[in-house]
Amino acid sequence: MSRRPARLVAVTAALLAGAPSGAVLAQRGNEPRSERFVRRVGRALYLRGNAFRIAGASNYYLMYKSRAMVDDLLDTAAASGFNVVRLWGSLEIGNQDGSNSINRKAEGVYFQYWDGGAPAYNDGPDGLQRLDYVVYKAGQLGLELIIPFVNNWNGFGGMDQYVRWRGGRYHDDFYADPVIRGWYKAWIAHLLDHRNVYTGVAYKDDPAIMTWELANEPRCKSAGAYPQSSACTTRTLIDWAGEVASFVKSIDPNHLLSVGDEGFYCSPSATDWTENCGEGVDTLALAELPGVDLLSFHLYPDGWGKSAAWGTAWIERHLQDAGRIHERAVLGEFGLLDKATRNPLYKEWTDSVLTGGGAGALYWILSGKQDDGSYYPDYDGFTVYCPSPVCTAFGNFARVMQRRAPYRFAPVADDDAAVTPFDTPATIPATANDIAYWDVALVPESVDLDPATPGQQAEYATTAGTFSLQDGGRVLFTPAPGFSGKAAASYVVSDAREQVSNAATLTVTVRPNPSAAIMLYSFETGTEGWGSASWQANAGAVEQSADYHSEGSYSLKVATADGGWFGVVLPSPVDLTGRTHFKFEVKTLATGTSQNAALQLGDGWQWCQGAWGWINPGTTTTVDMDMSNLSCSAADLSKLRAVYVWFSGGGAFYLDAVRAE
Repeated sequence: MSRRPARLVAVTAALLAGAPSGAVLAQRGNEPRSERFVRRVGRALYLRGNAFRIAGASNYYLMYKSRAMVDDLLDTAAASGFNVVRLWGSLEIGNQDGSNSINRKAEGVYFQYWDGGAPAYNDGPDGLQRLDYVVYKAGQLGLELIIPFVNNWNGFGGMDQYVRWRGGRYHDDFYADPVIRGWYKAWIAHLLDHRNVYTGVAYKDDPAIMTWELANEPRCKSAGAYPQSSACTTRTLIDWAGEVASFVKSIDPNHLLSVGDEGFYCSPSATDWTENCGEGVDTLALAELPGVDLLSFHLYPDGWGKSAAWGTAWIERHLQDAGRIHERAVLGEFGLLDKATRNPLYKEWTDSVLTGGGAGALYWILSGKQDDGSYYPDYDGFTVYCPSPVCTAFGNFARVMQRRAPYRFAPVADDDAAVTPFDTPATIPATANDIAYWDVALVPESVDLDPATPGQQAEYATTAGTFSLQDGGRVLFTPAPGFSGKAAASYVVSDAREQVSNAATLTVTVRPNPSAAIMLYSFETGTEGWGSASWQANAGAVEQSADYHSEGSYSLKVATADGGWFGVVLPSPVDLTGRTHFKFEVKTLATGTSQNAALQLGDGWQWCQGAWGWINPGTTTTVDMDMSNLSCSAADLSKLRAVYVWFSGGGAFYLDAVRAE
């Protein structure tokens, strides 16, 4: 749909009056010391004498992944126009060997561990040198960092690891126990005084760091390792934050400081859980503590049981309250699961930050490419990769926040997806999640379904079916007879100024014929992701082979060492509803093999396998597993998530035509 926030025009025009041109991302120079750090003057933030406004993203893996992955993500952030990245600055384990840990080492990396009578620090290559590289790289790119000292949640140890070190009983012992508080302050002192091996600069003196946060999302409760005590109140967190904030500023007066909370309110008479003090958070009291420079708040309507419209009001309320108490507010994390509405709603939320005078916003989560060139998976559903339409729209917000001309933006068209039953047309509201800027209307009737062909194309035909433009920017897809699978088309849309959007993709998944077999793997394109199961150290190896094929030209050759399960995790679940048999072709050579298959099914990835059998040497056979007689109970065939086939050790075998009938 067209989003035309007229209220932005006057406000933004005033905001941009006299705006300097050129990029704000500059190398650190020889400015006076006070000019090299982002600093607060009144309610405004400044860097090198210019107003500084925040636009960026958060990420959780930077502090433990490879340099190549750090380079990729930070280069991407800078190229996208972001000026701030937020990441974790803590990684706690139990003993150095990993025992007694709330969570394990992160791919071998850890920052703190228990050393007999107190926590100890790992400054080495598998420790803080990982964070050193992130800070160094950010400085090279002119990016600013926001780093929490500890995490409320226990994915990387966090507060609960301190409680375990202490032998405590409650999550909020982290705040109240004086010994734990001493350990935490010692960690902060160590981090602030830590000297970066790449720059030679102590963290407390490094202008690549913009803000320290006392914690990521502190609350009285966490993820379940330890319960909340009945004694934890807002006073518990206020006393803790007040003491620690003063401690931080006594060591490091250079950097801004925020509590890092989610922005929950404390009105004892309120009934809403985000306002009634129940989380132990009073965001206004925390923001007003001496030494705290920024009011922090986050936004997750999905996880909080709220609507997107509630989210807009949440932003506006925090910005108004920050103004009332003379603070500067940062939307430190925000996310929405629904990709169909994400683009216009993110614009609505960032428009609210812009017009409400917020210090800035960072979305959750920017991820990049892994060492093998593939994108880091979207594990929690919030990932916005760059480049992408939503990233482009957020980059436009960043440009306005940072006063980088030009400000006349073309529309941003977002990708759309639909699923339809076999032999059934689907209508896609293509322009519903597209956005236009300022007072310029989107023109849905301008949708062009073949941008590569001159002129507007209102129809686009493929072997999979036909896409045709309907009224109101809707697109009808009519599948070709017998087609199942994915069909795709690109489109662009114009606004009333005839500015043309980026090309977005329409993807329609046509479900298989419910009575037809589903060919899962034929190995015609390679190994198709198959390999030995990840929990086996020496099962063997696989490769595509033309030496045998039951159909097509290729099969999968499995050369076993110790033998075991070989298979694949599907990139997206496959619906096997209505199928009763799981089949595949096997050819043995000089040795035979035990025979079985296992499927992981449903939201819980339930392990469901068939009955064991034996295939003699020199045999070509069809293995037929009855899916109504699997080892698990109530198998959820609507979501096939992984497939594994067993091959015994010390042999070579061929696998082909893995299918469900």
